[in-house]
Amino acid sequence: MITFSRHPSDDPSEEAARLLLRLGVFMLFVIALSAPILARQTVYILLPVGAALLLASALLSGDGGTGGSLRALLRSPPVWAALLLGIWTGVSLMWTPFEGPGERFAKSAATLALVAAAAGLMPPRTKTSNLNLLPIGVGVAVVALVAVTRFLAPKYTVEDVLDVGPLGRAGLGLALLVWPAMGALAVRGRWLWAAALFAATLAACAVANAPNALPALLGGALVFAVAFGRPVPLSMALAATMAMTVLLAPLAALAAHLIWPVEGPDFFKYLVLWGHVIANDGLRTLLGHGFGAATWGVLGGYLPAATPRSLVFQIWFDLGVVGAAALALVLGRASLEVGAARPALAPFLLGGLGAAFVICLLGPAAEQLWWLTLAGLDAIAFALVMRGQFRKRRPVLPTGFGAPAEDAA
Repeated sequence: MITFSRHPSDDPSEEAARLLLRLGVFMLFVIALSAPILARQTVYILLPVGAALLLASALLSGDGGTGGSLRALLRSPPVWAALLLGIWTGVSLMWTPFEGPGERFAKSAATLALVAAAAGLMPPRTKTSNLNLLPIGVGVAVVALVAVTRFLAPKYTVEDVLDVGPLGRAGLGLALLVWPAMGALAVRGRWLWAAALFAATLAACAVANAPNALPALLGGALVFAVAFGRPVPLSMALAATMAMTVLLAPLAALAAHLIWPVEGPDFFKYLVLWGHVIANDGLRTLLGHGFGAATWGVLGGYLPAATPRSLVFQIWFDLGVVGAAALALVLGRASLEVGAARPALAPFLLGGLGAAFVICLLGPAAEQLWWLTLAGLDAIAFALVMRGQFRKRRPVLPTGFGAPAEDAA
């Protein structure tokens, strides 16, 4: 008599957990990447819904490893550094001169807490069938971005001009998520598909004219090329480079101000403007003006419209030296963490981290909720691919009708 390896009716809760996990991953990396191209607000809804599905899957699953994964995540140095940054951000609300940042901080903190819980409670091993949804979602988003840009010719509102429009946000999201998607393909020997996905993403970002997406992709490609074959040394060098860049950025801005006291060249105009701000603030630069001060200062006319929109500037302006040190610690520890991944995967994750850092330097990555949402989605993708079950060949079917078959991914 033929016996089957698994009876779905034997454990309904486990089957429901698998289904919810599949739906959550599909929601996050297929729908959430493409839907905001047409409706910019959908990403704020889809990320919490997808993360909630992952949490529900963890609650229903009988796998005891999920709790251990969460404990391991909470003990990891990058999470502690991010917690320090969040605590200091909350403390800075005591001296911020505006009222709006309080609500923004609550929404941002809730989003990042949900992302951390979803990433920590995912199964210890990601099945290939779930992992495949990541490159599929990136490919669908690439096609949607090109199609909307070329055929619909969307018209931007005043808010889109002042902020980043939906196509620009989609381009930045692709510049972040293409790296774990390529890693998921390459570690299973699909190098040509990974290269094709990168080329398609590069073309889509160029067509959509996403701000600083192309420099981010090229910067990530440079990091990937250097890290290939030697991810651990490169992760240490990248950690030191990112940390020192964040900590020493005000000195570079002040030097630019001294060289060009009135107006600098176009390439250095934002750095010169930051130098002017430092010269006027003096020691206040070390404390910061409080969370949201840079964004609300521009909106209120207290700061010029040409104020830098990079995350590094806003961290220094809002949170001072403590916030900058916490950000440097987050970036440095994250680099060391992904550098310790399997050698075939680590270069792609380091490339993604390098691309994210380029966006943080050049902008428009800032303390805005849409950027934190994209960063949270990228963090879940990193956790998903680092726990992947990678096989180049299908398992061999055991001989004998009654032999139990291995649960293929």
